Amino acid sequence: MVNRVFKAMDRSGALVEFELKVPGLAEDNEGDRHYRVAYSKALKEGVFPREKLREIMREHEMWTLDDDNAMKKAVGQIAVSQMELKNAETEGNDEKCAKVAKQMAEARRRMWELFLVQQSVYMNSAEGVAELIKVDAIMAASVIVKGTNTRYWKDYSEYVKERDLNAKSTVYSEVAKVQMALLDEVRKGIFAEYAEAKYLRSAQDRIIDREIEEQVAKTLNEKVEKALEKANPPKKKRRKNGEVASQSNQS
Repeated sequence: MVNRVFKAMDRSGALVEFELKVPGLAEDNEGDRHYRVAYSKALKEGVFPREKLREIMREHEMWTLDDDNAMKKAVGQIAVSQMELKNAETEGNDEKCAKVAKQMAEARRRMWELFLVQQSVYMNSAEGVAELIKVDAIMAASVIVKGTNTRYWKDYSEYVKERDLNAKSTVYSEVAKVQMALLDEVRKGIFAEYAEAKYLRSAQDRIIDREIEEQVAKTLNEKVEKALEKANPPKKKRRKNGEVASQSNQS
């Protein structure tokens, strides 16, 4: 279990013990308020909402019907494999369990690749920008001084100023490490609950985050290149007399 207590230099440069407490209703409500403000601001600044981005993605083939179908196929394969795994377990067929588990892991990996490709674009939507600020605001509101059990940053504005301008303070960098460790713990917990997890003993059989990230980055780059080529097709060369090179000379 991740330790939520940590030490860091406060805004005055003093070493203080802090805790990232579990967010309650008040912190969640504060995050929601900042989400609404950030969403409105993003729209005013010209950031597209998610639905508009979805249209643009389809228009430039950043996300196609083939991608939709591939996603549905992967999800469907997981569902079928779950039934096959359950039957194999009932039969006590360990060899078949291992085989089906590997197939399920491959389908789940494909599903995550497609999902992350889609979400990588959506992160730049007005909703995506607002959601990041909401998470940040909830984290900031949940940091307390351990000795006094009081909130460290009085509001989100104070948190942003200290984070961006105060070179002495290390509270943000330290609490960010705790937050990442907590998220990683949740991720590992989710994986452990997958039906196929107990049959995937080797590291090669498990979903490897780095490989998924690399594949997502590669896929996104390929889609961006195709979209740019479609938006800016190569111009045809012209001869000196002004005729298009591909055209034959007419007498």
